[in-house]
Amino acid sequence: MAQRSVGDRIIGWYGDVAARNLESRPDRVRQWLMMGFKLMARKSRLLPDGRFLRSGREGYALFMNSVVDAMADAENSVITSIFMPNELFRALHLMPVTAEAVASFVSGAQAESAFIGQAEGAGFPETYCSYHRVLMGLATSGILRPRRYLAATSVACDANNLTFRELARRWDVPFAYVDVPYETTRDSIGYVADQLRAVARDVGEAYGRTLDEELLHEMVTRSLTTQDTLAESLPLRRGRYLANTMTLDMMEMLDLMLSLGTPEAARLASHMCEDYREAPAYRGINLVWAHVSPYFLGSIAEHIDHSQEAQIVASDMMFNHVPAPGEERLFGADHPFEAMAERVSRSCFNGPAERRVRCLSRLARKTGADGVVVFCHWGCKQTAGAAQLMRTRLEAEGLPVLVLDGDACERANCMEGQMSTRLSAFLELLRTRREGT
Repeated sequence: MAQRSVGDRIIGWYGDVAARNLESRPDRVRQWLMMGFKLMARKSRLLPDGRFLRSGREGYALFMNSVVDAMADAENSVITSIFMPNELFRALHLMPVTAEAVASFVSGAQAESAFIGQAEGAGFPETYCSYHRVLMGLATSGILRPRRYLAATSVACDANNLTFRELARRWDVPFAYVDVPYETTRDSIGYVADQLRAVARDVGEAYGRTLDEELLHEMVTRSLTTQDTLAESLPLRRGRYLANTMTLDMMEMLDLMLSLGTPEAARLASHMCEDYREAPAYRGINLVWAHVSPYFLGSIAEHIDHSQEAQIVASDMMFNHVPAPGEERLFGADHPFEAMAERVSRSCFNGPAERRVRCLSRLARKTGADGVVVFCHWGCKQTAGAAQLMRTRLEAEGLPVLVLDGDACERANCMEGQMSTRLSAFLELLRTRREGT
């Protein structure tokens, strides 16, 4: 296991302070955590990491600021699931935040074990997704203040329904569960669109607001453009040094979920294209990453973060809603609810696992990736169940695949040494394979 840096030890001390005071001083812990989060957000604006490309610095700051603002302001934010179309909340002048974004902040502060323990003490099993256990630990401890409304979709995990339903019961607030059919047809899209209209109406009632239809149209128009620009960035990533990290890849993915439709997200996608056109050539291994990543594991990150050895060139989480070649949209911005419904319906995380296989294959071909890493996050039955199918199908196409089992949120739940050894061996295999072609 990699030796902890001074920065890691300081952050570990910070998380320990939060853990020790969780039961006796929840209000102080909330203030302590928010103070640290706000300082980090300010640092991302004033002292950005110069190793990132311009788009990377923007993506980092956008994530930090948007999530901190939403966590700090319970009256003007709503908790949603990761694939929920968030333009409708922003058209009500509300800030969306997801379990994954909140839990990532807590994990970044090395405080996740205390909140996971809190959730397990409240009855949530250890086999449950660690992102959702952190969210429930924050809620049951009183650190996370109640929101007036909760909304989730059936894409992509069972935990969405269970977590948000239980959270709504504890907070005594309305909860919407948007059911997304597997098949993408005009009828199924219309079914989802009607549910989204009901969510917009109910959220407006809960917060005493009226949907700004002009703003919604503007945001959905920008969302569609952003998706197209993001797709254009794929071939530009081929053979270029992206100067990214596992952390940044997760942040940019969440940016393009939480902030899709905003000028900031559109600018991020546009600057990605501009940066990659001018980026220096890259001779290391290019990886397509499936699912989330354990960004906090030093011995894994040292192979990938700002590395000339290997980099993540694309992920199925970030590109889950990018249209496939020749795939025409059925609805444009003139039908904003249908356009949002179509996006979540076409997500590669919805429907059969073959959709993810096709997405990963397309990402690898577009970017010239050397191989694929499928990360089976603890508690995620969908990825764990599909991992061997993805491996078999992709290897049949000539793409080497590494399946890693671990946890992208809870450090204690990772066999870091074994994971590092397997990743090192996989990268060596890819180097040998490239030299032999």
